[in-house]
Formats: sequence, C-alpha cells, structure tokens
Amino acid sequence: MFSFESVSTRRVRASILFLLLAAVAPAAAPQLGWAQGRLSVRTAGGEVSVVADRFEQIGPDNLLVASGNVEVTRGTARLLADRVEINRQTGDAVATGRVIFYDGDDRLTGQRVEYNIKTGTGVVYEGEVHAAPYYRLSGERLERLGEGLYRVQRGVFTTCEDEPPSWSFHLGSATADLEDLLYGTNVSLWVKSLPIIPYFPFFAGAIRRERQSGFLNPQFGNSTKKGPFTEIPFFWAISDSQDATATLAAYQKRGFGGAAEYRYVISQDQRGKLNGFFVDEVFKSGELRGFGSAKHDWQISPGLSLRADLNGVSDDFVLRDYESALSLRAAQRAESNLFLTKTWSNWSFLSRVYWYQDLTTQRPVELQRVPELTLTGIRQALPGLPGFLYQVDTSVVNFLREVGSQGARVDVHPLVLRPIALPGATVTPFAGGRVTAYSTTVTGVHAPLAGGVVQVEDTKDEPRVRELIEFGSDVESRASRVYEVGGWAGLDRLLHSIEPRVHYIKIIGHNFYSLPIWTNQTDLIPEANWFEYSLTNRIRGRTIGPENTEAARLDLFKFVLASAYDIEKAQFGNVAGDLTLEPSPMLRFHADASYNVVGEGLQAYTTDVTLNVPRVTASVGTRYTKIPSVIIPYFVQIPGTFNPGNSLPNNQSTNFLQGSASVDLSRNLVAHTKTNWDIRTTSLVESRFGADLKLDCWALTVEYIRRNPDRPGKNPDNEFRFSLSLLGLGNVLNTRVGAGALDSEPRFK
Repeated sequence: MFSFESVSTRRVRASILFLLLAAVAPAAAPQLGWAQGRLSVRTAGGEVSVVADRFEQIGPDNLLVASGNVEVTRGTARLLADRVEINRQTGDAVATGRVIFYDGDDRLTGQRVEYNIKTGTGVVYEGEVHAAPYYRLSGERLERLGEGLYRVQRGVFTTCEDEPPSWSFHLGSATADLEDLLYGTNVSLWVKSLPIIPYFPFFAGAIRRERQSGFLNPQFGNSTKKGPFTEIPFFWAISDSQDATATLAAYQKRGFGGAAEYRYVISQDQRGKLNGFFVDEVFKSGELRGFGSAKHDWQISPGLSLRADLNGVSDDFVLRDYESALSLRAAQRAESNLFLTKTWSNWSFLSRVYWYQDLTTQRPVELQRVPELTLTGIRQALPGLPGFLYQVDTSVVNFLREVGSQGARVDVHPLVLRPIALPGATVTPFAGGRVTAYSTTVTGVHAPLAGGVVQVEDTKDEPRVRELIEFGSDVESRASRVYEVGGWAGLDRLLHSIEPRVHYIKIIGHNFYSLPIWTNQTDLIPEANWFEYSLTNRIRGRTIGPENTEAARLDLFKFVLASAYDIEKAQFGNVAGDLTLEPSPMLRFHADASYNVVGEGLQAYTTDVTLNVPRVTASVGTRYTKIPSVIIPYFVQIPGTFNPGNSLPNNQSTNFLQGSASVDLSRNLVAHTKTNWDIRTTSLVESRFGADLKLDCWALTVEYIRRNPDRPGKNPDNEFRFSLSLLGLGNVLNTRVGAGALDSEPRFK
C-alpha cells in the first residue's frame, strides 16, 4: 500500500514538516530569493532539513517556493520534487515535477501533489504507491482521506514488478487502507494487456496483515458427477484467539452449498474447532445433505484432560460424493469420542463415550459404548514381595444397539510377574487371571430377513461369567559387538546386536461360549497353549560429529524373524518377517511378510520404499492379503505368526500398489502424482496428476483425479481442479488458532 506518511509508528504529520518549512522563510519583503543552500530547523519533534537549488518568498500571501532538486527530510521521511510551493495562510502546498515521497518502506510517486498541511488531506495526480512488501497501486487520482487511507479513481492494483504486470486489477473506483484492505467496484482482471475477466461488480482483498479478513484463493474445477464447480472461501480474523472460514460452493449437476469452520483458543490449555459442510441438491433430488465435526481439547490440570472429537454425516454416501481425499471417501465409519482422562505415576483412568455411524450398511447395527470406563495400572512393584511386579487392566462398558445384542460387561485382568536375571538372559515368568461378567447370554444367531453380512445374536437376560487363568513366561537375551569403521560413509562406529526372545502362554478356564461378541479382543479369547519365538538383528551407527557437538545415532538395519507353534491346535504358526533398511536419510525400505509353512504359502506382505534426493521425492508400496482380516487373539505378540487355519476363503484377497512422486522440474515448476492400483482386478482405484507453477507474483495449481466407480452400477467421479494464487491476496495459509480452508485436518477416521 501507499502513504505520504509512515505506515509505522514513526509516521510524522506532513503538516508539521511544511509549517516548519514556512517558518524558516523571511517575511519582511514582498518577494525575496536566495541561492542554493540547506535550511535546518530544530523542533521539539525533531530536525527538519530542506535542500534546494533556490528558495523564494513571493507576494503578500507569504508563498514560500523551493525549486530545483528539492529534498525535504525529517527523520525517516523524505520528500523529493522539482518544485514545492507553500501558502502560509491557507496551508495549501503543491509539489510538482517528479514527486517522490519516502516514508519507511513505502514510496509514492506522481506528477503533481496538492496537499493541505492543516487538514492532512490532498490529491495526487497520475500517482503510484509502492507499499511494503510488494504492493503497487496507481491511479489517475489518489485522494488522501487520512493517514494511509486513500480514495482511488481509475486505479490499477498489483503485486507484480514487471510492466505491464503479469496480473492486475483495474478498478473504476476503490478505497485503500494501507494497513488493512483494498476494496472497489467496476473491476476487471487483466493478464498483461489482456482483460481475461472483463467485469465483476466488486472486489476486496486483505493486504499486509497475515491474519486479515478477506477472500482466500478460490477453487475451480469439473467433476463427472458434480459437473463444473467453484468453491470460494472467505477468511474472518475475529480476534487474536478466534477465526473462521466460510466457503460458498456451487455444483452445476447437484446444487448449491457451502462449508464453515470456526477455530478458537480459550487459553493455553483449551482450544477447539467446529466445522461443517452442506449442499442443497436442487438440480438432482432436492435433498439436503452434509457432514460436520466438533473438536475440543482441554487440559484441565496436570494429569486431567478432556477431549472431544465428534463427527456426523447426513447419509452413508455423502463423504464419497463430496470429499476429495481417498481415505475420507473410503471411510467406513463416522466416529464420535468424548474422553475424560486422569493419570497418576502408575495408574491411568479413562472415561469414554463412543458413538459412531456405520457407512457400510443402512441397517442400524451400530454398537455404541455409553459409557466405557477403563482403569489401567502399569507394571509396578508388588507390595510385600521384593522383585515381584504386577499390572492390572479393568474395564466396565455399557453397550447400546438397536439391532443385535446389547448389555453391560465388566472385565478384570490382573497379572503378576517376576523377572529373573540369568547370565546373558532375563526370564520373566508370569501368572494371572481374568474374570469377565456379562449381563446377557447368547442363545443363538440368525440371519436377518433384510439380508446383509452381519449376523444378529439372539440373547436372554441371564448373566454369564467367564473365568480364565493364564500363566507362562518370557525369555529375552541380547548379544552385541561394536565395530570401528574409521569414517566410512561418515560413520565412526557400528553396533551389531542380536536379540532372541521366547514367549509362552497357557490359558484355561470355563464359559468360553454363549458370550456376546461386542469387542473381539476381549470377547473372543480361546483356550490357548501358545509358544512364540523371534530373533531380532539390529545394526546401529554413530556418525562422526564436528568437534564439541553430539554425534548422531542412526538405525541402519533391523530384521525380525518370528514363528510360533499352537500347542492347543497342534499346528505350526506362520513364519513372519519384518525388515527395515535406512542406510541414509535419502533412502528407506520397509517390508513385512507372513508365510504359512503347512502348504498355504504366502499369506500377506507389505513393502514400502521412500526416496528423497535433490529435486525428487518418491515412495512406492504394496499391500497383499490372501484371506480376509481375521481376529488375532490378544496373547499373540507378533500378529504375523498367527495361523487361523485352512477354513477361510481366499476369494476376498486384496492386492494393492500405492505410489507417489514429486519432481522439481525447474525452479518454478513442480509436478506430482499419486496412484492406488488394485492389482487383483488390474484396475486403478484412484490416480492423481498435478503441477504447481510458482512465479514471482502468482502461482497456479492444477490437478486431475481419475477414480473407479465407488459403488456398483455408478459412473466414475473424475475431477479436474485448479486454483490461481496471487501474491499478497488470499494467502492466509495459517493463523494463530487454525488453518485456512484448504488445510483443515481430516474430519473422519
């Protein structure tokens, strides 16, 4: 923005400056002139210096004239002109001929300035203002209304330095506050000398301040399902502790809608946000749809906190139709949690209310927990028995459900351990029990008449108690050796360690059956006689650090090989492997696999490779599962070793390839892509291709999204999106209390 006077606290009224100039001129003669020189006057507010080729006082009106390379300086303010005239009686001052006024970081230029030193108002003709850090405003007439406040006629606004500017707004009339915003009417948007948007009635832009109310960068695009669309966000900086973003949206095939997000900070320990989206599908079915969330975090006192994360949707498909991210479009639930947590040194208490909407079926099968109370004690010394440890897990849950079994459950699970240090190993035998009481008993299951994969449990109001005893032992050992490598690859030393581990557990009891299945890990516990073993190889490195600095320690290699034997079922468990390689910060590889040794072959694997080198960031990963997800008992410490048996079908296998890459093609152009490919069906689930073009005063982001149909019989929802960002306008990317419209956190898990 622009100003005659300083836009900082160092602004000095020009009236003082010009009055002081007038005061230094002689008043005895009707016309008096003197040659080139410097006038310097000390005042209570500072020193004013005037340099010119010639000074004159003309006529009875006491007109003081400074001409020829005039330079007036007071503090950080400086005025340059060919000629300056001051009428001492009226206060009118006129500066002509290549007028330049410097005040702090701002610079104003013009051919003629008319200024009244008494009222502080004036007019600049054919003027241009350069305001820090990059704003430019020019106009045929700039009328000064106050400090940093101007009314502009036939103006041009831009943040570009080239001529003609890469982009500019041409305004019929406008009002500009150099410390706040610019708004005007009869506006057109120009690229170089071409008006690409010849007319829109109103324009407003926030300038200078990071958290200034104003429009953010709009999003435009075209979707197969929604048609051409636009999303226009407006940011409102309510105060230092709260702000909001409101977005208007229009979809040519669907209707009109919008989104809103409100963020607040009550104190250092308490903050939150509310957001929501709605659309009125007037062009489709006339249905009103939407989703929303509320989050609040409150650290009430040390060790006591309240957390709320509430989410809701209008229907099962609204996320698939209107969200862009694949993780949100594929969400199976909209979950709501309310936590009250209290922690002590060895204990923690959690009170939770859990409510969710199942997005995979229209039947009301959701199993709500209202409330869930959990008391957990970590391993700690057992009073009266030196060397013994104990831990306790206790929970009380009340389950609610419209279709299916519901009721209350109490679960108490204590455990006593005794670590014994032996030469080269530690043996930790343990023993404990588990009592789980249910308010209801299951008498059978039936398939609902409405169909579906969820079986409905038949129950009767008869309490049932499951009693378990568990015992076993853990054995751990570790052998290591240090190797001096003498600076090879920047490393000083390597530490190689081998860590074998054995886990054995036996579970016996009664009343394993006729129990409601509410949460798998607690309710589905079989009789067990489980033996599990693993071997871990690690290589760590220590770098050679500069003198008086701490050397870095790197995890270069880790390989875990594990298997098990299910003594209860007399069958071998799977062989599981987990490998991590990170030879440098530029390259990381991780893979894990589960292999069935009794003829079923490879059961599951994942691989991930991440590359980060100059100008290129890329990752690729695979996900393969031969059989559907199975319930893994809680006593299995390495899930890949669990063998569920041969009775499960393998026609529901999954096999995905995921990849992403970002390449800096030049200093100004970045290309990026991301894909999810279903190898089993040889089809692309979703692919994204985009580019970011960033120049000195503008940036363009484009993205094309190609998707497979998310429901049978539906068309794919392909999209093309683009957004134009203009330097200095709508760039509120972060605030003290929240982020802009495009930077919100995921609403659903």
